[in-house]
Amino acid sequence: MFLIQFASPGFLWALPAILLPVLIHLFHFRRFRKVLFSNVAFLQQLSDQSRRQSRLRHLLVLAARILAVASLVLAFSRPYLPAAHAPVDARGNAVGIWVDNSFSMDALGTAGRLLDEAKDRARRIAGIYQPSDRFLLLTNDLEGRHQRFVSREEFLRMLEEVPLSPRIQTLGGIMERQSILFGELGQEAGKSYYISDFQKSTLRVDEARPDTSLTSFLVPLPAQQADNVFIDSCWFDAPVRLPGQTVSLHVALRQDGGQALSGQPVRLFIDGVQRTVASYDLEPGGRTEVVLSWTLSGPGTHQAWVEVVDYPVTFDDRLFFSFRVTQEVPVLAIEQPPGSPYLRALFGPDTTFRFLSVPAFAADLSSLPRHHLVVLQGLQQLSPGLAQALGTYVDQGGSLAVFPGGEADLDSYNAFLSDMGMRGYGSPDTVPTRVTLINERHALFRDVFEELPERADLPAVSRHYRLEGGGGSTGEELLGLMNGRSFLSVQEYGRGRVYLSAVPISQDHSNFQDHPVFVPALVNMALMSSGLEPLYHVLGSAAPILLRQPLEGPGVVYAIRGDDSEMIPGQRRLGNQVQLMVRDQLYRAGNYGLHAGDTAIMGLSFNYDRRESLLDPHSPAELAGAGLDAGLQGMGIIDGRAEDFGISLEALQTGRQLWRLFLWMALAFLLAEVLLLRLLR
Repeated sequence: MFLIQFASPGFLWALPAILLPVLIHLFHFRRFRKVLFSNVAFLQQLSDQSRRQSRLRHLLVLAARILAVASLVLAFSRPYLPAAHAPVDARGNAVGIWVDNSFSMDALGTAGRLLDEAKDRARRIAGIYQPSDRFLLLTNDLEGRHQRFVSREEFLRMLEEVPLSPRIQTLGGIMERQSILFGELGQEAGKSYYISDFQKSTLRVDEARPDTSLTSFLVPLPAQQADNVFIDSCWFDAPVRLPGQTVSLHVALRQDGGQALSGQPVRLFIDGVQRTVASYDLEPGGRTEVVLSWTLSGPGTHQAWVEVVDYPVTFDDRLFFSFRVTQEVPVLAIEQPPGSPYLRALFGPDTTFRFLSVPAFAADLSSLPRHHLVVLQGLQQLSPGLAQALGTYVDQGGSLAVFPGGEADLDSYNAFLSDMGMRGYGSPDTVPTRVTLINERHALFRDVFEELPERADLPAVSRHYRLEGGGGSTGEELLGLMNGRSFLSVQEYGRGRVYLSAVPISQDHSNFQDHPVFVPALVNMALMSSGLEPLYHVLGSAAPILLRQPLEGPGVVYAIRGDDSEMIPGQRRLGNQVQLMVRDQLYRAGNYGLHAGDTAIMGLSFNYDRRESLLDPHSPAELAGAGLDAGLQGMGIIDGRAEDFGISLEALQTGRQLWRLFLWMALAFLLAEVLLLRLLR
């Protein structure tokens, strides 16, 4: 319980001024003299009643004037209820202030941009402390120059330089960093402030745990409008892109809040030139998908972006991406001599593919990553070296098609498949059967058939190896047999995939190689294997960029170059691949190029994290504890709105101010005096 204290107690000497209305009333009371009338009883009664009413009115007016003067004197003495402060270190206050400078702070607040409002609030917080106190400024960038306590003057200078940033931090992470820095200072007590729009999608407020040794306050800044249209993602229909091919790019659009939109444009730019435009409609809080189609030009790497027009949050109005138009798809067949004429007939004459067939004993295992598809055909046994190389190849993004030999050593195959978590081959089944199921939902056969007849003539099988069907450990079934087993299945492993066939490519086992289904199956395996490079990466992500075909030789250093920048990412060789770690070294979204010296390797595109595009904030009630974890309920909440922030800040520094209350009381007593004089006549 706090006693009332006074900021200007000298004004209390004016309290004797309450005697003035008393003296005035003493000298202005009317003295009544008796007037003798004839014996009229009701006049005597009326006179007594009027005297009592007059005396009551004068006493009420006197009380109102006394209380008005007293309230006015107390208002000038600035009474307040002192706040409960943490103990102050002998060296003065230590104050930590986090200013959220994420992209969501680019939205409009009640008095301008939220980031500008946040700087203003931080500036005013620093102003209630002494110039000799120590201040800590933290932003989402967590710059080294910020992670130290400085004077108020230097704090204000650094505060003016805080820009918008693509970096995303959680509230718990910021609290932990502040706690560490206060601990390094050796400060026994301190105050910390967190100024933000408190976005639900990124801050993860419910997971935050404040340091109980610090007096902490949350300063929420409400946005004027919480709506934003942004490009969420994009992808191609086909995994491989060839010159002269008409391709379709799917663009996913979202709106966070806002109003219904109709006929808004979305534009596609390739190599800096606008290629096509489409329109979209969006409901409030809705999603939609726009398809942009165009004809590809020559082979090579192309860099592009799609864009919409939206205000005021604009960082997510563009999505950058890079794609490669492939001149030819390299396919390697590792075969049992003399090899299969069917694979040569399929891939050899087609200039879309660069086909190479080698016997198993002569295969260059180090060259596997240079091929998009590797076909094992007719091998009777898998050597440990070949099995290990193939496992690494698939794990790093390669595609492998397995057609076992007619008299295969199934133990060697099953050991290889078991290492990848797949169920292997069972004993041969010599009962004739046929294919009765084609999985048209899978990309391998999607859009291959206009309409598949109910009793289609599908491949006949005279003998086969048993493969478990369905979506168990063997993955997804592509072709199924009449007996319920799989004829062809696919399994994801690492970044690649393995296609398992129940038969070799041989007339002794089936007529699959002679059937029309054989062509789209093998061709699509090769085409789908070339779409391994992502269209874009997310800034700040810890996921590495993988190079499947790195340059050989000592001293190869890769660099990422933009229009006016260059940086060298972290580099680590892993088997036949190179991992590039960008992390926080890039700040700006856009299209870049990967180079090794003067040699251009590939195009790279980086985009801002779309989690920042969801602007829905935590309400003050949620921040106060409603619906959140109990860890934040002990923290103070300071209203960040401009009209209330000064009052809240003053109350924080000196306690709850009462002078406004006494001023209103003085006005109320004066009004009561007027009403008494007018109404009680």
